Amino acid sequence: MKIAVRYLIIVSFSICLATNCYSVNDTRKDDNLIVKTTENDSLKARINKLEKLIEDGSYTRIPNKDFENLIDNKIQGSIRDTIKWWIIFIGALITVLGFIANKLANTYLQNIVDGKVNQLKNENEERIKSISNHYFSIVIDSLLEFKIGNIAKMDYVVEESVVNDLERIYLKDDSISITRKNKVYLIDTIMHCYYCNPNFQDRIKKMIELIKKYEEEYTLLASTYFNAAIAFSVMYHKYGSKDSLNAAFENCNKSLKILPDYGLAFALKLELYIMAISKAFDLAEETQFKNELLKVFKDIENNQSEILCKELISRLEMDKESYFLPYLEKLYQEYAVEMTKIIVRSSADQQPAKQTIDPINLEKK
Repeated sequence: MKIAVRYLIIVSFSICLATNCYSVNDTRKDDNLIVKTTENDSLKARINKLEKLIEDGSYTRIPNKDFENLIDNKIQGSIRDTIKWWIIFIGALITVLGFIANKLANTYLQNIVDGKVNQLKNENEERIKSISNHYFSIVIDSLLEFKIGNIAKMDYVVEESVVNDLERIYLKDDSISITRKNKVYLIDTIMHCYYCNPNFQDRIKKMIELIKKYEEEYTLLASTYFNAAIAFSVMYHKYGSKDSLNAAFENCNKSLKILPDYGLAFALKLELYIMAISKAFDLAEETQFKNELLKVFKDIENNQSEILCKELISRLEMDKESYFLPYLEKLYQEYAVEMTKIIVRSSADQQPAKQTIDPINLEKK
């Protein structure tokens, strides 16, 4: 009996235990069921959403390999497009830079070509100008020589306008190019014209100005200085100015410096000193001029030129027809010994007198 009771108790306990376990399991099952239900609902919502999206055409189900190929193709296409645009950009940039470089190169080359062309043009122009000036100068020089020759043939007796034109065209106009030699002869010709034409207005003044204006620039002829000395001697004869006397001596000396045996210049120095002796202020001044005159005679004696004395005597004989006559009479009387020596030398000289281009017509007494 006791055993039956124990068996009953054990069975009852087991039944209770099983019932509790079953109850607990049911509870757990219910909880799991709720959770699973919630998850299912969430998954359903997602699935519905995906289905909706799929139904809308947003997605297409393709195999992974095809999807990878598609992605690769898109990437390659994108790269190609990028490369293509970069090529286009670089090509455009190269084109622009090439255009600019070509423009600059053309400009640079054009400048070089223009420079060379201008250089050649200038060289040719200078050459043409030089050649033209050369031949033009030859023509001008020939024409001037012809004019000077004609004036000399007329003994320098011409109209004053002719002399003015010669100076204005050939001496004052810088555009007219003539040789220095012809300019020197032209100055000498103008000097002769001034002297040989007593009717020219202010001719003595113009002769003096002509010398002063050109003697520093050109080496003038001995005859040019001689004619200037004549001009100053005329002024000294008229006004007795010591400045005129000194200027006359200065030009005589310049003439002799160019032509040391110039008989005309020596003759004029003798005439000037005898004039100065005649016009001397006092005995001291007279003595000084006499000593200077003796020095001139000594210079003539020491000069071994074979034509000096002949030119000198010829000049003095010519000047006897001018205002120099009383002075020359005094010279021959008071210095007879010295003059005789000169006359003897001039007679002994069988050579003709030196040809000069200065047939001077002195003012009449």
